[in-house]
Amino acid sequence: MMKKRSTTAVKKTVKKVDRTRSKTSQIYITDTKDFSATIEEVGGKKILKISHLNWFDTQINKFKTGEKVSLYVSSRRPKRSEAQNRYYWGVYLPLIANETGERDLDRLHRLFTGMFLTTGIELVLGKQVRITRSTTALSKNDFAEYIMAIEAETGVQAPPTQEYEIGRDYKDN
Repeated sequence: MMKKRSTTAVKKTVKKVDRTRSKTSQIYITDTKDFSATIEEVGGKKILKISHLNWFDTQINKFKTGEKVSLYVSSRRPKRSEAQNRYYWGVYLPLIANETGERDLDRLHRLFTGMFLTTGIELVLGKQVRITRSTTALSKNDFAEYIMAIEAETGVQAPPTQEYEIGRDYKDN
């Protein structure tokens, strides 16, 4: 029987400033949003292949040319957030519904998961059934890529998330 390992959360207060002067110090900190990449081998050397170059460019352009930066690479894939889910159900799907005339958000959701999150087709009681991943299983980056795939398919631009205050009513699918 395995013992449950005790974990202690360490809290640290960090004031992050996005290219603005902190009142308490003269330190400037610029943070990027996460971006995904794959480790590949080319000519016997491992390289980092960025998944979405446009997103990477947007993040890297926050820095000045010649600025020294730190890069942290992790295989940890944080689960998509509740805020992303609220945005999807409360802002983006209703926007698509208004643009396309399809008012049933559940039908839109099933369409998009079928198109972009299908893992296979299985036989169940003699019938072929499409098996899809749930959006709850997606990482934050995978969910952002899912939204980008929907944008490409529908032509409906996803509004910038920082412009919306989204309420607590959401579907957790």
